[in-house]
Amino acid sequence: MNRFGLSLYLLISLCLLGACSLMSMDEEETAQSASTLAELEPAVLPEKNTNLPNVDLDTLITIYKDVLSVTTDPELQIQVLQRLAGLEMKRGEQQLSEQQQEGQFDLAIDAYKRLLETSPNHEKSDQLLYQLSKAYDLSGDVNKSMEVLNKAVDKHPGSVHYDEAQFRRAEIFFSNGEYRKAELAYAEVISQGKQSYHYKNALYMHGWSLFKQQRYRASLRSFIGVLDLNITKGSKVENLERGDRELTLDVLRVMSVVFSYLNGPTTITEVFTSLGNRHYIPVVYEQLGNLYLKKERFRDSAETYRTFILRYPQSDEAPVFYAKLIDAYIAGAFVDEVLQEKERYITNYGISSTFWVQKSAQSRSYIRPYLKQYLPELARHYHAQAQAGTKQLAASGKRTKALSKKQQQDLQQKTKAHYLKAGDYYQQYIDTFVTDEQVPEMYFLLAESRFEAGEYRAAVNAYEVVAYRFSDHKRATEAGYSAIVTYTELLQQLDQAPQNEKAKGEDWLRLKIDSQLRFANTFKSDKRALAVLAKSAEELLQLNEYQQALDAAEQVIERQPQDKALLKTAWLVTGHSQFELARFAQSETAYRQTLTMLSAKDSTRAAIIDRLAASVYKQAEQALGAGNRQQAAEQFLRVASVAPASKIAVTAQFDAANAYLEAESWSEAIAVLNQFRREHPNNKLSADIPAKLVVAYQNSGQSAKAADELTAIYKASSDEAVKREALFEAAELYEKSGNTNKAIDRYRSYAHSYPNPLPVAMEARFKLSELYLSRNEDAKRRFWLKKIIAADAAAGSERTERSQYLAAFSASVFANDHYQTFKSIPLKLPLKRSLKRKKQALNKALASYKSVADYGVQEFATMATYRVGAIYRQLSKDLMESERPKGLDELAVEEYNILLEEQAFPFEEKSITIHESNIQRSWAGVYDQWVRDSFTSLRALLPARYAKDEGGVTFDNEIY
Repeated sequence: MNRFGLSLYLLISLCLLGACSLMSMDEEETAQSASTLAELEPAVLPEKNTNLPNVDLDTLITIYKDVLSVTTDPELQIQVLQRLAGLEMKRGEQQLSEQQQEGQFDLAIDAYKRLLETSPNHEKSDQLLYQLSKAYDLSGDVNKSMEVLNKAVDKHPGSVHYDEAQFRRAEIFFSNGEYRKAELAYAEVISQGKQSYHYKNALYMHGWSLFKQQRYRASLRSFIGVLDLNITKGSKVENLERGDRELTLDVLRVMSVVFSYLNGPTTITEVFTSLGNRHYIPVVYEQLGNLYLKKERFRDSAETYRTFILRYPQSDEAPVFYAKLIDAYIAGAFVDEVLQEKERYITNYGISSTFWVQKSAQSRSYIRPYLKQYLPELARHYHAQAQAGTKQLAASGKRTKALSKKQQQDLQQKTKAHYLKAGDYYQQYIDTFVTDEQVPEMYFLLAESRFEAGEYRAAVNAYEVVAYRFSDHKRATEAGYSAIVTYTELLQQLDQAPQNEKAKGEDWLRLKIDSQLRFANTFKSDKRALAVLAKSAEELLQLNEYQQALDAAEQVIERQPQDKALLKTAWLVTGHSQFELARFAQSETAYRQTLTMLSAKDSTRAAIIDRLAASVYKQAEQALGAGNRQQAAEQFLRVASVAPASKIAVTAQFDAANAYLEAESWSEAIAVLNQFRREHPNNKLSADIPAKLVVAYQNSGQSAKAADELTAIYKASSDEAVKREALFEAAELYEKSGNTNKAIDRYRSYAHSYPNPLPVAMEARFKLSELYLSRNEDAKRRFWLKKIIAADAAAGSERTERSQYLAAFSASVFANDHYQTFKSIPLKLPLKRSLKRKKQALNKALASYKSVADYGVQEFATMATYRVGAIYRQLSKDLMESERPKGLDELAVEEYNILLEEQAFPFEEKSITIHESNIQRSWAGVYDQWVRDSFTSLRALLPARYAKDEGGVTFDNEIY
């Protein structure tokens, strides 16, 4: 396409698309369609995909000039002229950037002036004026530019370029030092609102305009307006875009200068109280604090931060600003204030503070770095102060002029307070930085400070944490041993404590032992480990924790310490523990080992030998408890072999005899008992030997010797009950052994000496009657039978079935005597005389048997009944067999016999009646010898009735 074709194309385009500008003048124009454009139809737009030619600026200006030369349409001429002005402006700006010679905006100025002159009422004259002022300004003619701008703002206050025109006016005023005018012009821009492109910069420069007029407090409102725009909630200055960041920092700097000119942080408080709080207020305080610090106004800097902290104590920035406050004092070398403020920092923001509790993890993250710095510093400071106090106290006693008691007390209290304070800071560090690598060291220093302060409970806890939670730490071993030392101090402290505190001593001793055992097992290579282990064993023994004591002692023995004293302690604890655990064979071994390590003159030797003997003795007791009496006896006898001089050896020998007795090893028991009696005649245990020998002799079949021992007991004892039993038992054993003389002697002594208790005395009398019977000494026998009858009769309420039985038996003997007397008297002539004698004997016999029956003893009652029946039968028989008178004839003899029969028959009838009463007892189940004899008699007396088997009668033998 040639130049003419391009010009024509552009001309047609301008006509059809008046609103489309080929080169904009900063603001897009609104096109207007003219009625003359219809003449150009039909016009054809370029294809959509048609590529427009790429034309340089100079060529484009020439083309527009060509178009201007050929068009006669006024409106089109204005549009072309407007484009040419814009192109010239553009070329001038391009040349300006290329640093070409002056005058490059002259054509643009001429073009805009021509446009304004040609069309003074052009609807876009405000834009043309703006562009003209800009061209003047770019060409360096500020005054011309100002004139045009004044005209623009005067004539077109509603123009879209009004705010920019005012801004450019303000800039020129400000550059010329006309700050009041600049202030007003900037205010006009600001009045356009935030939609104005220049609003923010206008605020900024408005503030500067006021500042230049020394209207400092007034300038703050404008500067704050800039901050409101740039520092939105949640944003940070350092994260702003570069331009906004630099602008914001400059505003903050000038505001800091303003505040420093006024009343510093007080003015900040006043201003924001008036204008309302802002989220960026901390930055404002910080900038002022930094300004003071740069000017070395250290206290002012610190007070700036303090003012913020007091006004916003719960803000996240408060602890950060407090650190800056401290830094200000550090920079100013205010040592006392630094220490004081660091302590306050810990109080206000440390882990125990309300601030810390109420804040989130994010908020706490602002505090942690400062706590990590301040806590160790404060702890070390007070620890050093405390150590200095300790040295001063130690040196006080060595100086010529020692401290007074009051001074010492004051120094002691102060030193303790410093140790406690140091410990508190160590503890806070630990609680705050749980996983920090410095925690083990802090725990150790905490333990040290608590120990020096006499706070042993806390110290021991801290030492044990270092030793066993951080066992790889370089101080772990020392901490473990220090814990043991601390427990010792604590126990000594408890000894001086009130009774209720002393009661806790055992609990703390157990804890000490646990700590010792942990030390010995954790730090086995430490040279103190075995001594600690041995000490633990001893203390566990004191607490009766025998198995644990044994375990500890065995560990010492296994490690074979070079120190023999430790080994001896371990063996001794082993012996005592095994003994208390009833492992007596093991305790015996341990005591034997202990003895090998003692010299003959060792003062503890005798006691250990006694323990050795006790171990053997206890083994015997165990065997006894297991029912192995033979083994028990052998162990008892072994006591004398291991400890012949011990008191327990004598007891063991006696116990051996008892074990043999229980094992029924009679000969062994007899030998040991007799030996004991020979060797220890005055031992109180010897008094029991006769009784034990009685048992042994009896069970071994040596009744006579047993009786001899019982006789000895009878003679030696002062206890009547013992004497009585021994005497009676001796009599029995003599009787059993066949020594009748001694048996009678002992029974007789008993019967004469001990009428009570009745049962035994009755037996003694009965035994005597029987023994005399065996020797056919009837008179002596009947003497004791009478004693039996008399004793039973006099017994009253003490009477027993046995005494009644024996009395009945004795009475039966006498009754039988009368029965035999009755039987022995024959009926002979003169019959009257012999019958009288017979009758007298009859009455005696009947009376005797009645007395026998009166005892109510069944055995003798049936016997008495039978005998009475037999007496009457015998009487009837004797009458019938009596001697007949001589000289009677046969008839007289017959009559005499009839007469005798008449006399005898009633007695026979009576005999039958009595026997029948006896056999009636069988109906109640009584069927003894005498009932059977009554049946026999009745079969003879009444054969028709009783001469048959009693098969229908059965008896239950179990009732006997």
